[in-house]
Amino acid sequence: MNTGRVVFVGAGPGDPKLLTIRGMESLRLADVIVYDRLASPQLLSYAKKGASLIYCGKEADHHTLPQEEINLLLIREAQKGKYVVRLKGGDPSMFGRVGEEAQMCRDHSIPFEIVPGITSGMAAPLYAGIPLTHRDHNSSVAFVTGHLCEKNAGREPDWAALASMETLVIYMGVKNLPRIRERLLAHGKDVHTPVALVRWGTVREQETLIGQLGTIDKEVEQARFAAPAIIIVGEVVRLREPLNWYESRPLFGKRVAVARRASDEGNSELLIALEQLGAEVMPISLIERCTFDIPLTELATYRWLVFQNAQQVSFFTSALRQQRYDVRRLTSKLAVCGLRAYAAFEKQGIYPDLVLDENTSLLAFPDLLALEKEEQVLYAGEGKPQKIRLDDGKAIQVIQAGTFEWDGKNPNEKMAGCSFDWLATDDVHTLSALAQFAGDAWSKTPIVCVGKETADAAREMGWQFVSSQEDNAININELKESYAK
Repeated sequence: MNTGRVVFVGAGPGDPKLLTIRGMESLRLADVIVYDRLASPQLLSYAKKGASLIYCGKEADHHTLPQEEINLLLIREAQKGKYVVRLKGGDPSMFGRVGEEAQMCRDHSIPFEIVPGITSGMAAPLYAGIPLTHRDHNSSVAFVTGHLCEKNAGREPDWAALASMETLVIYMGVKNLPRIRERLLAHGKDVHTPVALVRWGTVREQETLIGQLGTIDKEVEQARFAAPAIIIVGEVVRLREPLNWYESRPLFGKRVAVARRASDEGNSELLIALEQLGAEVMPISLIERCTFDIPLTELATYRWLVFQNAQQVSFFTSALRQQRYDVRRLTSKLAVCGLRAYAAFEKQGIYPDLVLDENTSLLAFPDLLALEKEEQVLYAGEGKPQKIRLDDGKAIQVIQAGTFEWDGKNPNEKMAGCSFDWLATDDVHTLSALAQFAGDAWSKTPIVCVGKETADAAREMGWQFVSSQEDNAININELKESYAK
């Protein structure tokens, strides 16, 4: 039997960028991904095409899959020869039951690996401005689960020892907070000890509640503060006010859906700027749809091939590659509108014969291209496909070499429910795809457009709420300044 393997991956506390590189590599290799409720849906975008995604989230009173069934699922899939990733929120070893699941693999001779993750008990306090150690306040930290506080005394933690600790970090303790408070006070903890609860740490829903040990349970009840949350008890909580870096960012709490082409490498300047301002950025996957349907054997009938912009060049060269067309067979002359389009050809080792102004009118082509009787031009642009007939049998055939479309199959966007506050793009070519993503109410959806061309095009399409700077081009620095005020 071809036995696969199981890799237990710590998904981190919520912010998808806190995943480790090893964890990301494992997700990309996986045939099956079994994931928890607290693992960011954006991490599923690393899954390869065809991978099985299985949800096994657990909430206080509802388990999608019982633990025993999860264990058997991992074994069953691995025995089929599959590479199985068990994606667990936070760190798999910090109250994550990885020991039980790994032991099950060992009992069935299934190879396994454990990839650590950033635990929410460390990350959530830091994102709330609370470092767990500070030489003026403490030199020790204890991590404990509050989940067993209602159980029999023989299974409870050593409250006397915990009360003597300078800092306590308590997982899964909101429901049992009255009991935790009572036990700590009973064993000598001061009623004025600062306490913080951080809910949904490291993501846009993060909330922080500050109180004192003597009254914290009443404050939580009044605020209707619910799980999931990390509880921090100790003097380090006093650092929250001066060190609150995350929740004080100008765009904290906003989710911005940003256009991202499949060919993009790394993060755009716009995406980075929005994240630095505190926004949660949701990349929207766009795919290139080549619509170049002119038979390549007919290209010779056109005296000139003219391309409106770099994107149309990209679609055209993609069509050449897909049909394995040797560019040396091209007999038409090439012209481009603008230097960026020229550079797009140059990257392919192709050098156009002529560079026209970006705003060149189609009706100026006969003179600029020195067209002779009966000669035709093929123009790849973003206008309506048509054939413009001129005098002496001259003609301009207008086509679209390709368009962008929203990749509606992306699991990240499906699971996020496409919930967002704004759209954003710095690429005029992505506007139609973003409208498709936004749905029927796209024209009323606020959009941030970087660059005058993009903003103008958005308004021409019918977008009603286009963020711009006094109708001039927005640049990244202006965007930062406008939200820093």
